[in-house]
Parts: sequence; C-alpha cells; structure tokens
Amino acid sequence: MAENTNLKGFDNVGDSTITTVIQDNLVEFFDWGLLEKGNFFNISIPTTGQYGGSKHKLRLVDDPRYTSGQVWEGFRSNWVWQSGLSFNKQAKVRQKQLIYGEELEDADAIYPLSKRLPGVSGVFVGGEFRPASGVGPYSHHVDHPRGRVVFDTAISTSSDVQAEFSYKWINVTRANHPFFREVQYRSQRADRDFNFTGSGDWSQLAETRLQLPALAIETVKRREIEGYQLGGGQYVTTDVLFHVLAETEYTRDKLLDIISLQEGTVIHLFDSDRIGRNDAYPLDWRGSPKPSGLRYPELVTPSADGGYGYYSYVRGAHLRFKETSITAADALSPNLYHG
Repeated sequence: MAENTNLKGFDNVGDSTITTVIQDNLVEFFDWGLLEKGNFFNISIPTTGQYGGSKHKLRLVDDPRYTSGQVWEGFRSNWVWQSGLSFNKQAKVRQKQLIYGEELEDADAIYPLSKRLPGVSGVFVGGEFRPASGVGPYSHHVDHPRGRVVFDTAISTSSDVQAEFSYKWINVTRANHPFFREVQYRSQRADRDFNFTGSGDWSQLAETRLQLPALAIETVKRREIEGYQLGGGQYVTTDVLFHVLAETEYTRDKLLDIISLQEGTVIHLFDSDRIGRNDAYPLDWRGSPKPSGLRYPELVTPSADGGYGYYSYVRGAHLRFKETSITAADALSPNLYHG
C-alpha cells in the first residue's frame, strides 16, 4: 500500500486556516450581534454632549497623505454602515434621499428595514447638503471605519462641515498588532481639544487611536483535535481570549457577562477566502459600502442563496462556544479597566 503523501485540512497553501477563519468570524459575529442589540449612538444635527461641544461637527484632520482641507472627521470613529437592523431603533445610515425630486429628511419612514443605500449618504458644508454620490468641488467619500469624510479636492480649511451619523459604542477588533495602539480616553466627548487641529489625543490619526470600550479577540495557539466519525472529519477545540478594555468597571463587567453568556451558542462560518476571490467585501478600500455589500447574516448564508457560508459546501462547518470562563478582572489605572 502506498504511503499517504497528501496534507489534509486545506487545499492551497495560500488559503486561510483555522486560526484566521475563527478570528474573522468571531469579530464579525460580535460586531453584528452587538449592533442588533443597540450598540450604536445616533448623532443628529444638532447634538450637544453632556459636557458641551457639538458632536455633529467634523474637525479638520492633519493627515500627511492628503492636502489640508480634504479630510474631516467625527469625534468617534467606526461609523455604522449596516442598515435593516431588527433593533427597535435604526442607525443613521442615510441622511437624505431624493424621491420624485424632493428631499426627505427621514428615508427610514419609507424604507423602514431596508438595505437600500447603506452608509452615511453625505455631509453638510456651510449648511448645504452635499451627497457622497455628487460631483463637483464637494464630491467626497465616507470612510466609515475611520469615521471621516475625504473630499476629492481640498475645500477651505475654515469650512463648517457637519454630518449625521451613528457610531458603534463597543469597538470589536482583532487582538493583533493594530490593537496595540494609543488608548484614547473620554472619546465620547466632543468638547475641549477636539475642536483644535493637531491637539492632544486628536493629534493621532484615527487608525492609531483605540477608542473605548473595546473588545479584542485573540485566537490562542493551543489546540486539541479529536475524530468526528469513521472515515473522516474532526472536532477542533481552540482557546480564544476576549480582551475587554473599558473606562468604567461597570462597562467592563457588562462586556464580560455578554461574552460568557454565549456558552453553548452555535454559529455558522463564512469563507473569507471566497469573499476575497469574488471581491465581495462589504466595504471598498476607502471604507465606503459597496452597493452589493453583504451584511453578516447574508455572508453566512449558503452560496445558493447568494452568501459565502462554509456549510454550503463543507458539511458541519460551524463553531460552538463551550467552557466559557472569566479569568481576569482588574484595574490597570483609575480609568482603565481590563478583563
């Protein structure tokens, strides 16, 4: 009998393997699941914070990659682009919409749970609405992960730029190198140095600031494998750490409870490689949602239904939470709590 010369568990050395698949799916599962439970705050025009400041106003960003006057950001990053939530309140994923030539302030009144036109649809410059789909001197795109607007060409640095948007309160991310960034305290406040370009915490670009509370997911390099059935298949048990950082003990404990309560939950998995090969990422390289962008529930559906779920062609490809436990809860400083 010839010896087996085939490596199992993957088809191509360039494919994602278990560690990456688990981490990608857990990040998207918790990000969507929290949204469905109301993990967002709506910012309307006007919105004033408890300590003052105008949360609807965008500030000029000193980004060396752009001409001054091109980039304007909100006080919080990670803007919501997903629409059609089952929560009793919808995120502000579009501001105005033209119906028969007339502008509507609230398009949700007509499309209450629709995926139509996801994402922030534009900004106000000098009090006049400028759609992201527009052309001319105010044409721009909205970068939702960084919570900012980038104009195609620079506008006056003294412009009054405002936006209505929703931001995710709990930031779900991967516990890899980008996670180890500068923690930004009091990021829910839009007063004080937010209004000054290059001042204090805001001197850092959005991608280098970690706004709290944050949930960072780490796939630990410890694994157990057992047989699934005669003839093939495996049960793979992998440790996963959920790092929680918050500015209050109450929020830290709330997140630890939310995660530990998922004991026994089973989720289906999507194939991120197939998503990549089909250029089916929900957001484009600029952070703007694609017209065909799929939300998490659509990504995990079978390919026959237009999704990219593993279980559409790999039998039994799912993930189960088991043996959840809280192993640490401490205060790293008077206003930074870890669990």
